[in-house]
Amino acid sequence: MKLIICSVRDSAADAFGRPYFVPSQGVALRAFTDEVNRENDDNPLHKHRKDFALYELGEYDDNTAQIVCHDQPKLLIHADQV
Repeated sequence: MKLIICSVRDSAADAFGRPYFVPSQGVALRAFTDEVNRENDDNPLHKHRKDFALYELGEYDDNTAQIVCHDQPKLLIHADQV
């Protein structure tokens, strides 16, 4: 099965977070939207929406263990858009 490799970028920190794997862009967008909209004092994505964005980095095939990365990270959505 091919999985999408995603990462959340924090523009204030000028860094990408630890990559994670999801079965599709739709699943990635849903999870990111849920987290951004989760109201909690310890949730920086909710408190600082303008600083965060979700990116697709590439694809991982769990049958072959092959990773194919995009030449540049592909922006999926900014947190302040959800």
